[in-house]
Amino acid sequence: MKTHHHSLFLLLFLFPLALLAQNPQGTTQGRVSGTLVQGEAKSPVGFANVVLLALPDSSLTTGATTGMDGTFLLDRVPLGQYVLRASRVGYRTRYVPDIRVTQAQPQVALGSVSLNAGATQLSEVEVTAEEALVEYALDKRVVNVSQDINAQSGTVAEVMQSLPSVTVDIDGNVAMRGSSNVTILVDGKQSSLSNIPLDQIPANLIESIELITNPSSKYNPEGTSGIINLVLKKEKKPGFNGVASVTAGTYDNYNASLNLNYRYNKWSLHGGYDFRQRTRPGSSDSFTENYYLDSLTGRIDSTSYRLQEGDRNSLDLSNNFRIGADYYLTPNHTLSASALYRVGQDEGSNNILYRFEDENRLLQSTSRRITEDMEDEQAMDLTLGYRQTFGRKGQELTADAVYTTNVDVEESIFRQLYENGDSESLPEVQQTFVDDSNTEFVAKADYVHPISEDSRLETGFRTTYEQLDEDSRFFDLDNTTDELVYNPLQSNHFVYDEQVYAIYGNYSNKFKSLSFQLGLRAEQTFTKADQRTSDEVFHNDYFSLFPSLFITNDFDENNKVQFSYSRRINRPRSRFLNPFVDMTDPYNTRFGNPELRPEFINSLELGYLRYWGDISFNSSVFFRHTTDEIDWFRTVTTVIVDSVEVPGTKTTFLNLASNSSYGIELGLNYPIAKWWQVNANASGFRTQLSTMQGDTELSSSQLSWDAKLNSTMTVWKDLDIQLSAFYRAPTADIQGRREQMFSTDFAMKKDVLKKKATVSLRVSDVFNTRQFNFLSYGPEFRTESENRRQSRIIYLGFTYRINSDENQNNRRQRNGNDQEQGGDMDEGFE
Repeated sequence: MKTHHHSLFLLLFLFPLALLAQNPQGTTQGRVSGTLVQGEAKSPVGFANVVLLALPDSSLTTGATTGMDGTFLLDRVPLGQYVLRASRVGYRTRYVPDIRVTQAQPQVALGSVSLNAGATQLSEVEVTAEEALVEYALDKRVVNVSQDINAQSGTVAEVMQSLPSVTVDIDGNVAMRGSSNVTILVDGKQSSLSNIPLDQIPANLIESIELITNPSSKYNPEGTSGIINLVLKKEKKPGFNGVASVTAGTYDNYNASLNLNYRYNKWSLHGGYDFRQRTRPGSSDSFTENYYLDSLTGRIDSTSYRLQEGDRNSLDLSNNFRIGADYYLTPNHTLSASALYRVGQDEGSNNILYRFEDENRLLQSTSRRITEDMEDEQAMDLTLGYRQTFGRKGQELTADAVYTTNVDVEESIFRQLYENGDSESLPEVQQTFVDDSNTEFVAKADYVHPISEDSRLETGFRTTYEQLDEDSRFFDLDNTTDELVYNPLQSNHFVYDEQVYAIYGNYSNKFKSLSFQLGLRAEQTFTKADQRTSDEVFHNDYFSLFPSLFITNDFDENNKVQFSYSRRINRPRSRFLNPFVDMTDPYNTRFGNPELRPEFINSLELGYLRYWGDISFNSSVFFRHTTDEIDWFRTVTTVIVDSVEVPGTKTTFLNLASNSSYGIELGLNYPIAKWWQVNANASGFRTQLSTMQGDTELSSSQLSWDAKLNSTMTVWKDLDIQLSAFYRAPTADIQGRREQMFSTDFAMKKDVLKKKATVSLRVSDVFNTRQFNFLSYGPEFRTESENRRQSRIIYLGFTYRINSDENQNNRRQRNGNDQEQGGDMDEGFE
């Protein structure tokens, strides 16, 4: 990078830091302090809500949350007379009257303020405050994973099937509203868990999943269709507690986990371990027609056929270790640190039989390719965080530094056997070694400054450095000497560096029932794609602006509508850029394109939210326009077999001209009875794609839809049964479509040992209908493919809770009074 770039961004980001470091001074003069204790025991009551109500109208002046030791401090309190209100779920609300902040006595020390346990209130919480599986808000949808029985033994990918407009493919990759470019975050940050398929992450790690389809300028604009945030479980009860679980499934699938928490005084410590073994046999079949065109007329002159039958199996082992701590310096200052270490081993085999037929469907030759691969993976996350709250309600400063590294060592052996009539040639043997590393460092800070009760200003910055290094070495077996010989033509070393510097500002205000938020984010990106094998370097530096607008009208507490607009970006990742040719299937090769440009997305959405008591209904209409969309593009090629040309295909990434997608989403939470909860959602959208490739204009358009239904029943005491089903209609891409898919799951759980433990039983894909089928075509080929992995699996699990009150942990008031659980779910996003 050039020197003036360093100087420019150093100045750009030090300036807002200087602003954030200042402690804004207002006209407030006093402070109120004290300690909340529990009844006669005088034990501290942490994480309770304390607010000051001004007299005579009882208007809210300021508030705070007590620390672990029960202390609270309300700073910058205007002179006047107040009533203090202290509350926490499980306790009777306490009022302390006649608090006077005067010029003569600006500091009021209340000493110990007692709260008494409220048995009646606890009973109400147990009966009425059960969380819905899916909760709807105007700007996001939240899946409460703790309410999903699938989470007892399943993966995040399986739980994601309940999410509106979300689909998961055979490899655990997520698509949302027809787009596979989705940003995955963990606790609002990039993580090594963000970089692995979701079907490898145990669902019992997750408290909730947040789906944000149209994020504001505060969020990292990466991701075509939005953000999916995985919120990890964090026990917030004082003392020592934890959860241990073990699950066994058919086809040698096993899970085990242990999560421990300890909170005392100013410390909160947490740690955990997870083991996972996943075995998935599968099959793949495809049928390809190859068309040979007349050079003069352009019409089909002749046809040949290729049939493929494949069997595969994989064994994935992973071990996750987590540790973290929060230290409450004061009630207003918190330091946090966490570390995650993941080690995994994967083994796989793939056996593909090829049959080649002429235009009369007569067999000409056969070929078999046997692949064995092994992968060792190590990943680590290190996170440091700081949070400061101020006396003024809503004013806070947060800062985070995140270091993530991922290292994979892969080894593969390919054996290719050819048969031509009655003769059989010697097998071709090839061995590959791949060292793949991904390192990322993120530093960011966010500041929120309330201007008045209804208006506030948010600002912050984010700087990211990422490097991806992939070194692939190919060796061919010399059948005469029985030695491996280095192949420089297929070997490849590719390094990709990316630096992003961002700064943003959001302003929000409210007029009566109408509120708005206007934001702007500016980013400068520097990229370098270094193809070291061929000594080619590609630079792509660009500056981008990302505006956002949100307008919300609360007709009343049960009727809300919101319009939103945002601009987003999808930067091509390493696998899109790396020109290394994947030879796993020599008749269907794949490689990246280092000259790809980023795609930009303009997204508009209109949403409506309606409540009827415990019933909620959400609907939204959306439109998304993408320029320079990145997509797969497939063309025909020839493969030389024993000096004979055999037809094949090659696939790479290209920037398409444009993509327009629009549709509607509907969601409903309906408690049919106290013992029966139903959640249903459906979405329909049309995708229109077009591009020019040489002199050929390509276009595709198709209406698609999906529907999901989840029914949870408590058939008798402590026994829950869950039935879920989803259907996805065919969806289009530029050269074909993904075919329809249907699946049904069944699960049940029973609390035992006085609710200290739970036994669960789950059957995934009950009718064994989950398939991943594709149709792909071009002027010179047409391919139909069917792909399956063993998806009908029976799981039996056992979970034991250590020093944990199940009634309190799994239930929470919907009105948000329990700040322990949901008070800061939106914090920490990029």
